[in-house]
Amino acid sequence: MLGNLVAGAEAGTPDPGWDYEPDTLTINPGTVVSVVNQGGEVHTFTEVKAFGNGFVPPLNPGGATTVIPECSGGFGSVAVAKTRILQGSHLDLTGLSKGKHLFECCIHPWMRMEVDVK
Repeated sequence: MLGNLVAGAEAGTPDPGWDYEPDTLTINPGTVVSVVNQGGEVHTFTEVKAFGNGFVPPLNPGGATTVIPECSGGFGSVAVAKTRILQGSHLDLTGLSKGKHLFECCIHPWMRMEVDVK
C-alpha cells in the first residue's frame, strides 16, 4: 500500500485521499484559510520557499534523506510542530501577505498547495 502511494505521488498522480484540495487557492487579503484534516493520519501545513523533501525519508521520492529547511527537525522543531494538524482537527491561517505562498506536508511531501493572495 505505502509503495503504491509513494509511486503515484512520484508519478505526479497522488491519491486524492492523500492530497490537499484544491491544489491552488486564490484569496483576498485578510481571508482566513482553514485547513481541515479529514484523513486518518497526522499532517502538517507548512509554508516553504520551494517544494521539496519532508522529514520521513521512506515517503520522499527515491527515499531521499535530504530535507528542505522548513521541515528540518521534524516535530522536534517548534516551527514544524506549530503547523501540525491532527486527525479530525483544523488549522486556521490568517494574515498572509500579498503574493504567492507555498505549503506542503513535511511528512507526506507530495501534499502541496499554492495560495495566491491578490
